[in-house]
Amino acid sequence: MVGTLYDYMIALTVTGVIFIASVMVIPNMSYVNLLYVNQQQLRNIAQETLKAILLETGYPIDWGYIDPFDQKYLKRVGLAYSNSPTFYVLDPDKVQRLVVDNPVGYIEYEKMRDLMGLKGYGFNIKILPPFQAQLTKAHLAPSQLNFEIKVSRNDGRPVPNAIVKTVIFYTTISQGQGQGEGAEEQSNVYCITIDDTSTDATGICEINEMLTPPGQISDVIAIFEVTVANLATIFATYQSVPPDNIANINLVEDTIILTMPDNPPPPRDARWVDNALLYGTDGITFLENATHPRLNEDKLNYGSYKVWTRTFNRLRHNNPVLLIFNFWVVNLGENPARRSVLMAGPYPNWLGSRVIQYGGAHPQGGSVVKLQRDVVVSGMTYLLEFTLWKEIA
Repeated sequence: MVGTLYDYMIALTVTGVIFIASVMVIPNMSYVNLLYVNQQQLRNIAQETLKAILLETGYPIDWGYIDPFDQKYLKRVGLAYSNSPTFYVLDPDKVQRLVVDNPVGYIEYEKMRDLMGLKGYGFNIKILPPFQAQLTKAHLAPSQLNFEIKVSRNDGRPVPNAIVKTVIFYTTISQGQGQGEGAEEQSNVYCITIDDTSTDATGICEINEMLTPPGQISDVIAIFEVTVANLATIFATYQSVPPDNIANINLVEDTIILTMPDNPPPPRDARWVDNALLYGTDGITFLENATHPRLNEDKLNYGSYKVWTRTFNRLRHNNPVLLIFNFWVVNLGENPARRSVLMAGPYPNWLGSRVIQYGGAHPQGGSVVKLQRDVVVSGMTYLLEFTLWKEIA
């Protein structure tokens, strides 16, 4: 009888332990499984959304060309280039519509989210260079140039033997002919290509050059094309602070559009387009040279000439990566004389990125999925990063 009671108590204890363990373990297992299911569902949505963005053209098929741009005409959004026979080639005009505050029009985040069917989700898009190339030192005196470039992978590791091609644009001023506003002097733009150099074991290279211009140098801009294993990135640097108060540079198909900045600091004087150049995968092309004396058709101001446009036959087929302008403007500072100023665009292309960031910022915590894919824009390879998360109510 005592043995039976003893066996009963042991069985009851074991059963209790099993019950308690089940109560504690099974909910934890269910929670882990639920997290896995939610994460996998989020990944599936991200993959399908990214596929639609990169492989579909959207509707209208060439919606990036709409001018003037109005997002209400969009029925579907896709960034694929309609004239490309291969996948993952993006239309540069559509990509440029993801640049927030683009003066010639862009898609608002909420509109983009609705068109992609992402109600209840947040997302972010970046189009970045395939590796990091940065200017660590720069000295742009009027004639003596000295640069240090550091090239690294996106994880920070240095890249040795990267090829750095440097192109220098500079302007000089000479006495002009004729009378009238803007006609007293004329500027001339020159372009030189420096011999290629390679990065060392630390991913660093130095570039030195002495300019010997036929006159007084007014402004200098340097463009660096860095190549690693047949992949290239291009970025520019200025002699001084980048001139963001002169004009907004944009390109829509074969038409270059310059617009006046909103509410810029003084001076608000007129400025002229003396030269326009294209830096593309096929080299450098001079597109526009102003006449002297300068004419109103080359002028930008806050009166009757707020927009400057030029259309060039098959310009888009030359894969323009950067546009470089030589403007005749009023100098800032104590001496308000006019001088020539160089400017590269469109923004943010001259920084090496196509879209630095478009979309929302994901909250801390919660599930987030990040996908990356190599894409081609205007003949160059970029890294598109797509981030998706479930919004917290």
